[in-house]
Amino acid sequence: MSTVNSTSAADPYANINGTAATGKKSEIEEAQDRFLKLLVTQLQTQDPLNPLDNEAVTSQMAQISTVQGIEKLNKTMEDMATMYATAQSLSAANMVGRSALVGGSGLTLAEGDTARAALNLPQGADTVAISVYNAKGDKVDTIELGKQKEGVMEFEWDGKSSAGEALPAGAYSFSVSAKTGGNVAVAQPLSYQRVNAVSWAQGAAQLHLPDGTRVGLTDIYQLGA
Repeated sequence: MSTVNSTSAADPYANINGTAATGKKSEIEEAQDRFLKLLVTQLQTQDPLNPLDNEAVTSQMAQISTVQGIEKLNKTMEDMATMYATAQSLSAANMVGRSALVGGSGLTLAEGDTARAALNLPQGADTVAISVYNAKGDKVDTIELGKQKEGVMEFEWDGKSSAGEALPAGAYSFSVSAKTGGNVAVAQPLSYQRVNAVSWAQGAAQLHLPDGTRVGLTDIYQLGA
């Protein structure tokens, strides 16, 4: 059964229901109270022949207001960050049970079906070839994809060996060989994996995959049903 796990005391899932306010004043509010009390005392005890400078009082009050405004802005930004984290956690939770395209070289062949995977070519390539291996690491087939543009591209393997023999269902793997102008081109293998669970670690959502790895939301190239 798919689950959603929490691994941090700062887990944003806890923010969904909110928490009760403590009513405790902030440092800025306490400083403002002290300033106003001091100002009232100064006004009450000032020398009528040498009253307080209006410009100095106005300047001090403006400084307190500026600091208070900055604190409110910081609080607003913190609230927005919390809302974003909560929205992100809910979005991640909805990914449980769905198929995610992530970095990896796994290739799953189902009975009577084809196997799908993909690769990422940051700069494209003149020639691209896929080598498929069985669980023992033996090469069983080669797929020639020819020239490809930059970006993510999907491919299918028919589940047959190089000799045209239908191979048994199960776990396979693949590697990518890409070249441009005779030089090796960058190519990242991508595989489809089902999201088993979601956890929150170090302020970010982590998706748990069947192969035991965990990836972040930014590591997902594509999300399917």
